[in-house]
Amino acid sequence: MLIIKQNRLLFAMIAVLLNAAVTSAQSFVLPAQWKFRMEDDSSFKQQKFDDSKWSTITVPLSWGKAGVNKEHSVGWYRTEISLPENFINNELVLFAGTIDDADETYFNGHLIGRTGKFPPGDQSAWDMQRKYIIKKEWVQKKNTIAIRVYNGIGDGGINSGDIMILTKKENDRLIALQLKSKKSYYQLTTSNGLIAAVYNAQKDVVENVYPHIFSYYDSGKTVTPFVQNIRLKQKVKPLKAEYENNTHVIKVTYPAFTVEYVAPFTTEEKIFYAVVKGKPEAIRNISFTSEKTETQIITNETVGVNTGAEKYFLFSFADSIENYQQQVNEAVNRIISKRTNLIADEIRFMRNVIAKAKVPAAISTNERRIVEQGISVLKMSQVGEKEIFPLSHGQVLASLRPGVWAISWVRDASFAIEAMSKLGMYNEARKALEFMLQSKPTDQYIHYIHTDGKDYGIGVPYIVSVTRYFGNGKEESDYNENGPNIEIDDFGLFLTAVYHYINESGDKDFLLKWNNALAVVGNAIVNNINEKKIIRTESGPWEHHLPGKEFMWTSGVCARGLQLVSSLQKKYGLSFQQMEDGYKTLFNGIMSNCLVDGKYIKGNATEQHPSDHHYFDAATFELFANDLISDKKLFLSHMKVYNQHNRINNDSSKGYCRFNSNDSYENQEWPFAGLRVAVAQNHLGSKAEAKKLIDRITAYANRNNNQVPEILSNDLGLYRGAIPMVGYGSGAYILALLDYYKNK
Repeated sequence: MLIIKQNRLLFAMIAVLLNAAVTSAQSFVLPAQWKFRMEDDSSFKQQKFDDSKWSTITVPLSWGKAGVNKEHSVGWYRTEISLPENFINNELVLFAGTIDDADETYFNGHLIGRTGKFPPGDQSAWDMQRKYIIKKEWVQKKNTIAIRVYNGIGDGGINSGDIMILTKKENDRLIALQLKSKKSYYQLTTSNGLIAAVYNAQKDVVENVYPHIFSYYDSGKTVTPFVQNIRLKQKVKPLKAEYENNTHVIKVTYPAFTVEYVAPFTTEEKIFYAVVKGKPEAIRNISFTSEKTETQIITNETVGVNTGAEKYFLFSFADSIENYQQQVNEAVNRIISKRTNLIADEIRFMRNVIAKAKVPAAISTNERRIVEQGISVLKMSQVGEKEIFPLSHGQVLASLRPGVWAISWVRDASFAIEAMSKLGMYNEARKALEFMLQSKPTDQYIHYIHTDGKDYGIGVPYIVSVTRYFGNGKEESDYNENGPNIEIDDFGLFLTAVYHYINESGDKDFLLKWNNALAVVGNAIVNNINEKKIIRTESGPWEHHLPGKEFMWTSGVCARGLQLVSSLQKKYGLSFQQMEDGYKTLFNGIMSNCLVDGKYIKGNATEQHPSDHHYFDAATFELFANDLISDKKLFLSHMKVYNQHNRINNDSSKGYCRFNSNDSYENQEWPFAGLRVAVAQNHLGSKAEAKKLIDRITAYANRNNNQVPEILSNDLGLYRGAIPMVGYGSGAYILALLDYYKNK
């Protein structure tokens, strides 16, 4: 057994089905370390080019995370591989990951494909999984892959996705299976709020185990795996991989034994466990291999537990901050002395969390599976109290690994907190809110002078981050060459989350304790109402950086947050006038600036023509979903218009895109948008239409480990984007389902 080096899958966007039956005879996983040079020379594509003096880089990993990022630049990747004999004299398919922004890919010096465009006239294809055909006459025993990459803006590089080679025959077989089963996602994540591990069923490997569940310590350091590619030494095919009883325990079943993977809550350890179970003769010789990282790995194999019917494999780490050798020693002693039945304890723990949740009895079996798995996802996404960075405690991530958004966004967390509150997960919801309210270095964007000379800062103290948080708990604004994201909608969404927590839990003391802080957040909203009586230009719900636009989502969620918290303040005899007045001002501003012909709400007040990019914005659905606008006639006419622009192919059986644009990230189906439409339909439209939208996500999630993705592709309904999503995924699904059955 032992050890691992860097990311094998950060952003699952594979274009075909790759099921658990894939073996080394059918697929070839490319190495994690490639040669790299930040320079452009056409000779780099040649098979015999001498790259021995080049530096190395992990693949996939963005240039930003690798510390080599240069915008408006070209870099080259090279790797040499020896293919199995059965690959030679066969047409092959190369999966080269997702590349930010454009690439030209060569196999033994032959151009096999390009995606996106290089300057001049450069065009990004940052979210597209590269998949290229290799002619059989080009395939040798030893081969060289060379990839030329252009980065316009952003992190750049081969940043995620699958990096592997299949035979063309196997690729075609898997496409046929995908079309039949509609299953496209095979990663399962286990987390205890301290560490996270990702198992890939299509490769039968634990791809990465991370020492923290968040992606970034701070602006200068990313969280990389401490062990990678943990796999059985024995060549045996798994029959099935699943979350055991909708918990965080991953169970892989083989013909003669099982392996259960878990990051444990009950022991609150930074130890990853692989527990092998079976008859003694079946598991006696079972062992694992893994790959080294730069971090010191601590491992242990505990054999002969329960008369030889179980074997424990432990993986932990030591770095410049943490050393868990003593924890591993204590865990081994606990196992040997039979003072634990770890897997049973973990399943019991999560099932108790699920049992306490307020789930409607009337939901279907398929819906219950997703809700229960969603509760596990919510629990796994929150940083635990034993995390070494104290200011991180309680933060909720936007996605679990391998999703790229393993970062704490205020926006996503607000929907997760609302779901927690309505499920009765009050302790988790309170901790998530207090994480954002606790004293920490925020308010760095009270002033920000942009390149146009204008100050886009909040202008007053604001407490809650303008975008998101680093793992160490400090404010972060997703900064790029266009400046930071300054998102005023976060303040309104946070207030809405506070309301739902207090309203559901009855925790009056929380309001009394934090009312002064809530007043600061409310004042930050009011201070940014412009002369049109709406929120001034800012980055908006989809993070378009500065200078931004006057987004109706922002004005709408801020109005609703002010309205809801002012109602609590009034109820408990606290000063409420500023928030109530702010709500009324914003509501009137929305209706006077963005109500078009009395029929629909346009996406922002800045753009004037229906052909403008953000004019028809799916985010406007939220103004009806959150009950800010309760006019049924307006909702029905709004939906009639938006179905023509934002519903996929104007097809009533499908969901909604963010914008109808040429951007593949925006114009594909966003389950979050459809689920918020379902809530609005439930309140103001048709319950039957609401259920159709919920049922659509139910069907896809049931086929994909009951997890909800960021995106469904418009062609085959493939899982794309960050997976599993938390607030925008499991949280949004739970909210839509609870709302439907509450009002049924």
